[in-house]
Amino acid sequence: MEQIQRFELRRTNQDSDTYMLVLNLDNHLTEFSSELGTEPEAKQRILATAMQVLRERYPNVKVNMVKVMLGGMVVASIPLTAKTSSAQAAEPTIATTQVTQSSTVYYNVTSGDTLWALSKRFNTSVDAVRQANSLTSDVLKLNQRLIIPKAFHRVATGDYLTVLAKKYGVTVDAIKEANHMTNDATRLGQTLVIPVVMGSGTSEPAPTITPTTQTQGSTYTVVSGDSLSVIAKRFGVTTEALRSANGLTSDVIRVGQVLTIPSSSTETTPTPTTQAPSSYTVVAGDSLWGIAQKFGITVNALKSANSLTSDSLQIGQTLAIPKGGEVLPSTSPEPAPGEIATTHTVIAGDTLWGIASRYGTTVNALKQANQLQSDVLRIGQTLTIQSGSVETPTGNTETQTPALTAEEERTTFIYSVRSGDSLSVIANRFEVGADAIRTANQLRTDTLQVGQLLTIPNGLNAPTETNANTITYTTHSVASGDNIWDLSVRYGIPQSELLRVNNLTTSSMLSIGQKLTIPVHNIAVKDVVSERHGEYLDWWTEAQYVFSIGKSAKVTDFATGKSFYIKRTIGANHADTETLTTNETNIAKSIWGGFSWKTRAVILEIDGRKVAASMTFMPHDREYISGNGMTGHVDVYFGNSTRHVDGKADPNHQAQVEIAAGIR
Repeated sequence: MEQIQRFELRRTNQDSDTYMLVLNLDNHLTEFSSELGTEPEAKQRILATAMQVLRERYPNVKVNMVKVMLGGMVVASIPLTAKTSSAQAAEPTIATTQVTQSSTVYYNVTSGDTLWALSKRFNTSVDAVRQANSLTSDVLKLNQRLIIPKAFHRVATGDYLTVLAKKYGVTVDAIKEANHMTNDATRLGQTLVIPVVMGSGTSEPAPTITPTTQTQGSTYTVVSGDSLSVIAKRFGVTTEALRSANGLTSDVIRVGQVLTIPSSSTETTPTPTTQAPSSYTVVAGDSLWGIAQKFGITVNALKSANSLTSDSLQIGQTLAIPKGGEVLPSTSPEPAPGEIATTHTVIAGDTLWGIASRYGTTVNALKQANQLQSDVLRIGQTLTIQSGSVETPTGNTETQTPALTAEEERTTFIYSVRSGDSLSVIANRFEVGADAIRTANQLRTDTLQVGQLLTIPNGLNAPTETNANTITYTTHSVASGDNIWDLSVRYGIPQSELLRVNNLTTSSMLSIGQKLTIPVHNIAVKDVVSERHGEYLDWWTEAQYVFSIGKSAKVTDFATGKSFYIKRTIGANHADTETLTTNETNIAKSIWGGFSWKTRAVILEIDGRKVAASMTFMPHDREYISGNGMTGHVDVYFGNSTRHVDGKADPNHQAQVEIAAGIR
């Protein structure tokens, strides 16, 4: 079903008990959609796919029509007759690794169960079970229902549920149930829990059906994480043979691409397990859980054999494998020796150049691997990093990228939580255990706040000095006339932060000579998409310190290029600003067509740096500057700013900020 992006059932009419099956084609398959009207074979293929969907998902539903959609338009309507259905039903059932629908994704806690015991029993980790069930403590209750995670999968292009179900040997319904999904729709960057499926009426894993032998001369559709060498290894052929069979001039492949597998290859049932080697060398992407799973041992056994006190690993580190371990069949593709295949989820401040530099590849290779037509990225976008063969920075020829052999340096550093972060995301990003972060920061729950500072112990990929925000502290000696509000404005920090750092409240009295700790936020300059765009700064951790109360800024409308000046006078959830003169007000009115609540993308120039923002120009409420041709203040939003009225993010403002930053 590689052509199908998603599918759904629709009732034929309100008074009927018959349905139509709507198949939505991948938007890239325009050539295939055109064949539907002219090539009988194309129609038969899509019909066979439809019948497979009906057999697996809707065996007891009356379906009399298949509609094929592309980009929201109907490209084919295929009626289903009794003859069609019986003919298709006579075909051999397509073998998959899915389990029966009677299975369940829940494990029922019994007397004596603990998280540690369950993680050992199901060959997972305590952290993984906690994450899958959103547990805030290790205490279990009798008959409590738990999801035991087989894996956590980040959705990439082409990852519709039927593909993931086949990949992990579970059912679509199991994935939907484990993730509380009401339909088959997924989104890029979404993290899905892939559950261990229990047998019906039991708390034991359900058996899976062994895949059939891959026939010779077959085709294969590329999925996220694939590389040419991985596919060649899977089907027992050489990379050169695979290139030749498909007329490829390089090793670069794309998700959704259909490859012909040379007829001399076969993929057979996995061979019996063999005794594990006595040692293993850690490579990029390894984790203790993954290594333990590979060799059929527990994480605790691996830690004990190597006297490890944390889950942290270093590339090139040699681990002793305890006796009794077995080399188990891999459940997912692994990069071939000397090749690194991974994914990267775009976060605020990312650029193609920065990502290419981080992973040791080039901008052109990134664009080719991800079919990008421009350098514009969006937050949450997932990029495939295929650095096994990339273009050289100076030409179009391709060379083999050297494998990572040098041991990366681990350091302890401070990290500021960003929007979209979770404890597991941060732990994966810096390759440390979630428990280590909890212990280092004395966390009682896994709930994090944007802007919260975390100590990352012995982590990899520490933010470089040029990209990391830092906080230093100075001391202020209270003088006559000082008050908390004036001091917060003078030092460019929120009043609430000054109170919190000094354990004060709004009713606290200051005394002459009293020493106050003043936090000084050093906000690093972020990469920008182009000269025309501005830095994307998070309001809570960055922008409110760059554009502090009392500062003036030049505003340039992103669409028209017209400019005027404003001053930040107040505002906690976003910046409340006012123009300085009537002339500035008139320029702004010419941009908005008068006073208006319309959101517009703007660039603010503050102390020599250009920052992406969104602005309305409807004066309201309190004002501090008079004689400027308006009464009240106007709003300026930055990344993740919120409304005063309800404390929630405004999607219209957020969209304009991303436009100004070039990430939308």
